[in-house]
Amino acid sequence: LSFCLLLLLFPGHVAVTRAAGPERIIPNPQNQQRIQEIVDTFMAKLTMTYKVAVAVVPKNPLMVSVEFTDASTGFLLSVEEDFINELTQEELEAAIAHELGHVWIFTHHPFLQTEVLANQIAQRIVPRSSLVQVYEKVWRRQGTKGDLTRFVGD
Repeated sequence: LSFCLLLLLFPGHVAVTRAAGPERIIPNPQNQQRIQEIVDTFMAKLTMTYKVAVAVVPKNPLMVSVEFTDASTGFLLSVEEDFINELTQEELEAAIAHELGHVWIFTHHPFLQTEVLANQIAQRIVPRSSLVQVYEKVWRRQGTKGDLTRFVGD
């Protein structure tokens, strides 16, 4: 209930949501397999045992997002194909680490979802500078500019 309330109060700041779901899955085995390998490596580094499947999709309003599907299948990490094609390997890893930060929060403290906390978890496995680069690309695509301190911290 608390997590649902959080989604209602802060829908744009929580990436673990069904509302921003992808359109349909694109069969792109190379990208999907490469991302799944990164996910699996990072899950081990974060000592998380939950299932996280990867879907490369044609359109995702958040560009990269994660959602809880159900207890048997775990989570689905959806990545917009055009966006990942703009990222370096380091930036792709940062984006994935950020989303896995949301998974970590959801599985430990579901009512504490924040971008800063997701990025704090991500910084256990990727440098802050790569997270900054991802935010700059996201904001450039959206035609906006955000406050890095608010999202990544100091």
